[in-house]
Amino acid sequence: MDKKLREELIRETHLEDIAETYRPVAEIVGVERFVRLSEYACGDEIYFPKPENILVPARNRRIQAEYNGYNIKQLAEKYELTTKQIGFILRDVPVPGQLDIFDWLGKGADSSENTSPKEK
Repeated sequence: MDKKLREELIRETHLEDIAETYRPVAEIVGVERFVRLSEYACGDEIYFPKPENILVPARNRRIQAEYNGYNIKQLAEKYELTTKQIGFILRDVPVPGQLDIFDWLGKGADSSENTSPKEK
């Protein structure tokens, strides 16, 4: 179909023209975007994850940013998670102000020295 004709037909399409089953989606995104989604799906069903699953990465980044080394319980309450779930989210986040073993030994993580503090 000619692109211009297609665009005219989309503009002339009303919500009432869309099957009731799909109308709520068309109401949310608009008729033109609904047609684009329809083109994308090519007749297949599209799965939309639950909103909370979409928001998980942003929530986890915020938890990591808000972590101060002492507030796991408060973060769990704020984000309605268990302290174990918060701990899992923070598993790769260093505790603020805590030295790692290489800093404590004064070597830095890249050092190939194998001497202990006593041997210095």
